[in-house]
Amino acid sequence: MKALIILLILSILANVFGVLVLYKYFQKDKMLKATLAELRAKDETLAQVNRQLDNRLVFVHHSVGRNWLSQGGLRDSLMARGIAVRSITRGAPLGEETDMCHWVPKFRNDIDRIIKFDHAPNIPFSGPEENDIIMFKSCYPNSNVVAEGEGEGNATDSTATLANYLAVMAELEPVFSAHPGKKFVYVTSPPLIPERTTSENAARAREFNDWVKSDFLMLYNEHTGQTNLLVFDLFDVLADDTNVMKEEYRRGGNDAHPNRKANREATKRFLAFLDQHRIGWEERE
Repeated sequence: MKALIILLILSILANVFGVLVLYKYFQKDKMLKATLAELRAKDETLAQVNRQLDNRLVFVHHSVGRNWLSQGGLRDSLMARGIAVRSITRGAPLGEETDMCHWVPKFRNDIDRIIKFDHAPNIPFSGPEENDIIMFKSCYPNSNVVAEGEGEGNATDSTATLANYLAVMAELEPVFSAHPGKKFVYVTSPPLIPERTTSENAARAREFNDWVKSDFLMLYNEHTGQTNLLVFDLFDVLADDTNVMKEEYRRGGNDAHPNRKANREATKRFLAFLDQHRIGWEERE
């Protein structure tokens, strides 16, 4: 009899516990849905504001770019200049692949979708207005350039070599020149922390970035007669003289993402870069 009573009590307690667990689950689920709805509403409001601004920038990126836009204040700073920001990143089909080897097929196949990309949130659709500025960046692993490479390189080879990277830019040239009314901004990949690269690989990354912003940019202008390609050297902003991320910009541990201070410095330098090229000045003149 005592055993039955004990079993009955345990059964009642188990049922009560189960009810409490279900209650907490549904409460959390309700809160989560409310939070998601609030975020969607904010994103849609932001999208509506963006559509009313004078210039439209679409940024193809991954996590470093996301932190730069939010933590670094880049999105707010651009909006203050009358530049709307559309973000193509993970979660959107166009944002899943952003390594150097992906740029040629992405731009060849999807340039029209990128130009017309809108955000509601991170769901691509053709908006009423085209983007004026197309900015794109590969993530930090692409700064681990493992070899010189051979010959003219292969633009779609995933091996990070100087030859392959040079081939990427050469094959992007006709894509950009075919859209003279758009500004293309190539943002160099950020530097790695010392634990994630070697001095030789980091030096090759610096060599490539220097080549892009000097020799290649000059050749692009000469070959095409266009000045619609710009290069913002994020690597140079964040790297020390050994070509790895400055200690003050590191998060710590094995995390190679730039920290808040780095993101804010990048925003400051990028705004100066825009001033240099008079981007976002239209509404102030």
